[in-house]
Amino acid sequence: MALSYGANILLSRLLGLSAYGQYAIALSWVLVLTLPAKAGFDNSTLRYATLYIERGDQPALRGFIRFAVATVLGASLAMGALIIAGGHLVPKADFDVLLWAGLLVAPLALLALFSALMRASGRILASQGYDQMLRPALLAGLAAALAWTGTQMTSSSALMVTALAAAGALVALMIQATRVFAGTEGTISYSEWRSWAAVSVPMLLMSVVQELMNHLEVILLGMLGNQAQAGLFAASWRLASFVPFVFIGLSTVAGPLIVSAYNRGAREELVRISALISRIGLAFAVVTAALLSLLGGWLLGLFGPEFVTARQVLLVLLLGGVANAFTGVVGQLMILTEHERQALVIFAGALLLSIVLNLTLIPSFGAVGAAIASASATTVWNLAMLIYVRRKVGIDASALALPPRIVRV
Repeated sequence: MALSYGANILLSRLLGLSAYGQYAIALSWVLVLTLPAKAGFDNSTLRYATLYIERGDQPALRGFIRFAVATVLGASLAMGALIIAGGHLVPKADFDVLLWAGLLVAPLALLALFSALMRASGRILASQGYDQMLRPALLAGLAAALAWTGTQMTSSSALMVTALAAAGALVALMIQATRVFAGTEGTISYSEWRSWAAVSVPMLLMSVVQELMNHLEVILLGMLGNQAQAGLFAASWRLASFVPFVFIGLSTVAGPLIVSAYNRGAREELVRISALISRIGLAFAVVTAALLSLLGGWLLGLFGPEFVTARQVLLVLLLGGVANAFTGVVGQLMILTEHERQALVIFAGALLLSIVLNLTLIPSFGAVGAAIASASATTVWNLAMLIYVRRKVGIDASALALPPRIVRV
């Protein structure tokens, strides 16, 4: 998180508010279209690869990995071409901006897939280290090197170094993945490919909806507001993402554990996992939100003096982060316990709410209105999933951790 924050401060300083806003808009489109590029396999990998590894079913594991890589690579090329051809997506963008944005899709999608494989194999640090640590470190290093040469940083060159950093992190991750799965040569089984696709499709749709909610505000601010408003929101969102970072880190570890416990019918284990994560995550979220509310103006000023005006935006986003931590791992409990279709319905409803609120509030309140829409949608889908998991799975995943209902898992 610190590396990502530092890299974005460096970029905002080198670009200025308007160019940073265009970079943020282009990156938001990339991240949204990376979701269909991943084809849902970043989520289904946790379910299938975890089970195949536990069972020692090497042929099925080999088949799944090859099927997933081929699907993600093909979808990534299609989404990259869509960005390059869609010049109207990014206001005032030249061809270089669109080209580097399109080239960024494939390494991001494959990073997510191989990171999920690392998680399924129990290598949690490796699953996060390349994407969350090495990639922003490379981004900051490349941006600093470009600035050191005296080259004027533009939104195009910023996307270029972002794409090169992602590609470098992907190469490093694939080298380790090759070593981890070196013993998987041999017979390959694709017998369950229909099941892989059937589960991955709703997970894909759900991921697309969720990612749209994460970046909808920046995209709509670029359309209904201006690049400066998009830049203010992007900087505030970057800071607010510190609030649930401990909760997200614990959730990353919990994914394979939830799959394993659910398939063994170990209800008490599921209760312990969800209660531990939500309580620790909420404690850190509250403390972090309090610190950011006090230091928000100064921290936003690190992006540039013009970013200080986004303090109200930050305060609103902090509330959504606390709500996310309070409700616990409700999303993973639904996705990994065979309720992914119901999760999709909840996410879709929250996205519709977010669109309505953004269209209503952005014209009058700009970035502050976008923050209200974002925090409201986040709170609504978390509470809806909390209620569903309580009723259908029988677990209160929130920090309250009320006694479990009698529901057959």
